[in-house]
Amino acid sequence: MFKKYFIILGPPGSGKGTQAKNISQEYELVYFGTGDLMREESKKGSEVGLKFKKIWDEGRGALIPENLVQEFVNEKLFLLNLSSGVIFDGYPRTTVQAEHLDNMLKSKNISDYKVLNLVVSDEFLINRMSTRRICATCGKIFENPIMRKINQCDNCQATLVQRSEDKPEILKRRISVYNEETAPLIDYYERKNKLINIDGEPSIDDVWKKIQDIVND
Repeated sequence: MFKKYFIILGPPGSGKGTQAKNISQEYELVYFGTGDLMREESKKGSEVGLKFKKIWDEGRGALIPENLVQEFVNEKLFLLNLSSGVIFDGYPRTTVQAEHLDNMLKSKNISDYKVLNLVVSDEFLINRMSTRRICATCGKIFENPIMRKINQCDNCQATLVQRSEDKPEILKRRISVYNEETAPLIDYYERKNKLINIDGEPSIDDVWKKIQDIVND
């Protein structure tokens, strides 16, 4: 039975969410997408979801506060059986969270994992994110649909929207926050010999082929 454990890193717009879901579906691993889980809570209007929404609506590109993230992740991980493998997307985002995750994994007798780091330039990210749109209903991502004359989702025919955090002025702040607070994770995992760097600028399919080679190794 295939059983592997992964963390995927990369700045906003690097495609890590798409690739994490590919890994989850192809290898039947648990997908732990912190961003998706938080957005689900926001849509439900739960107490914690309203806190997330307030931070996003302020439009400053800041990360969710550490204590709120830890409480939320602990609650979600407690409910999951990770024995068949997992891909973490959007967590950890800081070295403090990385240490916390290591401790949680050790408590479940998990120590052998790989960290896939998608490397993408700031200029490339801003161009990609400012032109992409998201299905308002199912969340499918569309790259530059305006130029391709696409105005609705081909999965559910819902309207395509631009997330507030993908607007250029907010995106620049998100990238800055990533470089300041999340990029140190690269050093953390390099020291642990867990990190594998992957060029994230080629097409989604080309990046996926490279990831498959790594996962299958």
